[in-house]
Amino acid sequence: MEIIARGLSLVAGLVLIWGAQGLDAPTPEPTPSTPYAAIVEAPRPVSAPTTTVPATARCPQWWGLAAEAGWHADSMLTLDYVIWRESRCQANAHNTTLNRDGSTDIGLTQINDRSWCLPTRWYPGGYLQSVGVLSTVGCEQLFDPLTNLKAAKALYDYSQNTKGEGFQPWNL
Repeated sequence: MEIIARGLSLVAGLVLIWGAQGLDAPTPEPTPSTPYAAIVEAPRPVSAPTTTVPATARCPQWWGLAAEAGWHADSMLTLDYVIWRESRCQANAHNTTLNRDGSTDIGLTQINDRSWCLPTRWYPGGYLQSVGVLSTVGCEQLFDPLTNLKAAKALYDYSQNTKGEGFQPWNL
């Protein structure tokens, strides 16, 4: 967190309001080293972010939606890093091959299906369903960027309350 705070102070004077000049964020192209199985063209966010976005943000196109999903400004730089690391800013990222247990990771923040949205003995309807983020059995709704960011916020809150570190599900 100290590194993030230092990075934030370095760019404090170099912020921009995304969309103020009508700019559209470029979608990064996946490379052979991209750490997920398949990329499908991600839908663009519906509205321009209202959050101040530093020029160093890697996924600025999702900051406004993240704020709408309940993320606080002090977590945005770390969330931006998570989205970049996990999906390269692609809402339809779907890791179907990297998990040894056969589970998959879905969407912007690569939420694990087996852990969070499929039935378990503790949450027979799925954890994200039990907290009201998902309305159906299964995980397909996690490809929707707003739903994925709300789900990530629910996981962050759960981890913050139980382990004292909100970004622990992403091994930060």
